Amino acid sequence: MKQYPKLPLLDQDGLHRIPLRFYALLVLLLRPYLCWIVTLVMPEAERKAVLSFFYPLSDDFIRAVLIAIPALLVLAAVSQRVPYDKKLRRGRAKTFWFGLWRQSRWLLLGVAAVDLYWTISHLPPYVALRAPGLLFVVAALALSCLYLLRSQQLRLVFSEWPEDKKA
Repeated sequence: MKQYPKLPLLDQDGLHRIPLRFYALLVLLLRPYLCWIVTLVMPEAERKAVLSFFYPLSDDFIRAVLIAIPALLVLAAVSQRVPYDKKLRRGRAKTFWFGLWRQSRWLLLGVAAVDLYWTISHLPPYVALRAPGLLFVVAALALSCLYLLRSQQLRLVFSEWPEDKKA
């Protein structure tokens, strides 16, 4: 079996590359917003049916959107994780976004834990027969909590921020 050295995978800015599992985690945690966007592009007659498929009670949807707000902030911080370059007009507000980025692991862990608790506590009766997809969501949320706790690569990613480009 061929052995590969543990080389850090860097992006074009010299930072550790964000793993694809992190983006999958963001998609999982931001699923109420994605569901909202999907229902907005559907015909008006089908909107309520699609939304009620994922969230049987409208209060559940509102709570899920409120729970996912910190994950939305982390998504915004990911978009600002570029060095400031006046020519390319990118990268601003380093202190705010870096402060948020450093705490993002714990923010996402909190969102995943609250979402996991909320999903488990509000499972409908006979969930395996009526909504087996919710069991998949529960398993994915539990795995995401473990991933956030155990990943060494995420610790490296959350500890760095790009330096500004020199003029």
